[in-house]
Amino acid sequence: MSLISSFFAKPRFVIQPIGAESSEDCERLHALSFAFPWTKIDFENLLTDANVIADGAVGERRRKAELAGFILSRLTPPDAEILTFAVDPLRRGAGIGKKLLDVHVTNLERGGARLVFLECGEDNAAALALYNRLGFVIIGRRENYYLSASGERQAALTMRLEL
Repeated sequence: MSLISSFFAKPRFVIQPIGAESSEDCERLHALSFAFPWTKIDFENLLTDANVIADGAVGERRRKAELAGFILSRLTPPDAEILTFAVDPLRRGAGIGKKLLDVHVTNLERGGARLVFLECGEDNAAALALYNRLGFVIIGRRENYYLSASGERQAALTMRLEL
C-alpha cells in the first residue's frame, strides 16, 4: 500500500475489552445515540463493575485509540443483560455493530451466560434487524417505556437469545 493510499484508507477496528479509560468516549457515543445519555460517571461505575462485560470497536492504527462503538452487559450466569449498545452514527452501516455484538455474545457465553436479554425501542428498525439476524426473539413488550427528546413515549421490545 502506498503512502497516499494508506493515508486515505478506511480506518479498521478491532473488537476488544474496554475499561474505565473509555468512559469519556462511551459518554460521547451514548450522547450521539440516545435522547437521555449516560454520564462519564455512569460509565466509570459500570466499567469498573466486576459483573459488567464491556467490549469496544477500537481503531487499530491510531495513536489514541478511537472508539467507533461499544456494548456493555451485566453478566449474572446463567443470564446476561445487554445494558447499552452504541455505534458512532458516522460509522453505522459498516458492519461494526454486528461484529461488536458477535464478539460480545461469545464473551458472554464464555462467562457462563446461556440466555441474553435486552430491550430495544420498537422504532429502532436497524437494531431490531441486527438482533433478529443474530437469533434474538421478541418475548415481551413494555408500553410507554422510552421517552423521546420530543416528550413522546414509545414501547420497548424485550428480546432473548438462547446460547
